Amino acid sequence: MSTTAAIVSVLGSSGRLLADAVLDWHPRTLPRRGRAVEDAAFLNRLLAEHGSDARSRAARAATVRVRATRPPSSNCSNRVLEVDWAHGEGMPRTLFLKLPGEPLATRFFCNAIRVWELECAFFRSFAHDFPLRLPRVHAIATRGSRFALLQEDLGADPAVRLFTNRAMLEGVPLELARRCIGAFATFHAHYHGLDPQERERRLPLARHPFLSPHMSAISQAINRAAVGPCRRKAPAVFGEAQAVRFRAAMGRWQDLQAWWYREPLTLVHGDSHIGNFFVDGERMGMLDFQAAHWSKGIRDLQYFLVNSMRAEELARHERALVSEYAAALRARGVALADDEAWAQYRGFAFQPLMTIVTSLGLGPLTERDALMEAVLARALALIERTAFYDWLDALPGAA
Repeated sequence: MSTTAAIVSVLGSSGRLLADAVLDWHPRTLPRRGRAVEDAAFLNRLLAEHGSDARSRAARAATVRVRATRPPSSNCSNRVLEVDWAHGEGMPRTLFLKLPGEPLATRFFCNAIRVWELECAFFRSFAHDFPLRLPRVHAIATRGSRFALLQEDLGADPAVRLFTNRAMLEGVPLELARRCIGAFATFHAHYHGLDPQERERRLPLARHPFLSPHMSAISQAINRAAVGPCRRKAPAVFGEAQAVRFRAAMGRWQDLQAWWYREPLTLVHGDSHIGNFFVDGERMGMLDFQAAHWSKGIRDLQYFLVNSMRAEELARHERALVSEYAAALRARGVALADDEAWAQYRGFAFQPLMTIVTSLGLGPLTERDALMEAVLARALALIERTAFYDWLDALPGAA
């Protein structure tokens, strides 16, 4: 069944890409590159038809210039637009335009796993009540295999501090990690324990990157397919023994899903490393919600710690940081004992490894570099520290 679903998804992704390429001539298409997205006519149509509020829908640009291309998300093609407004009271001088990535492999992969659709769905459903700072969204458009997300240019705000991949490689200091833990607790407590019907209304199961029937099949297929390439790209880090254990864990996929997604759940970011945080004065903010889903909040915490701290630093403070997160949740009205928080942390230890094996092994989302191998080594160290495979051996099979 999972193989059939994976094949259907591959064919569907190919069909969407082909249909949009054929319809590029049509005036109502959603273009993705070149002059078609870099002039006032495109911007005005995007705002008029897909603006997020009345002010954005009424704004009209006289001229548009591309000030820079900037890639905070490696699967997207991003531009900073400088705009002269003919009519745009209160509109900013620069805007950040996020579009599909240029490489065909990236567009194929992202359409198969639907990450662009998911980010657009997140901003439509949660931007109005998200408890942390978000980049302001001026327009959201999705059509076929394409999307356009017109956002605030955070780089234009001198009060905003953005983080790069270098911060991940170097490892964040403990004080910053604790600020992020507080932000997670605020975010997760806000959406904790929502009624399942409300969750379905705001972010349907069909969009879940692991649990939906579509993505459950795709996740299994891509994780299995990534093992061999990951072994070849990082043989000194991901050896044969690790590959064998990884494949065996994938054989318990249904059991893991049943354990990971027990109630109660909350909204999680899903790709919560330091590069997707920003600081605005005393406020913490987040961006790039291409993996948002309903899960345990501990999942975001763990993914952040493993991807954003050096392994040796994390090992010294890990238990204390998990307990600090649990205490911060309790202070916000969510019951989570320290021992239960650690049990969840241990059970989720496979997810950071799954993500990096796929990213490094299949490659269209990121380039192989020192950061990727460092994150792989950190994820494997987490597996060993938490004795995850012993935990998995003791996990009962799903009924």
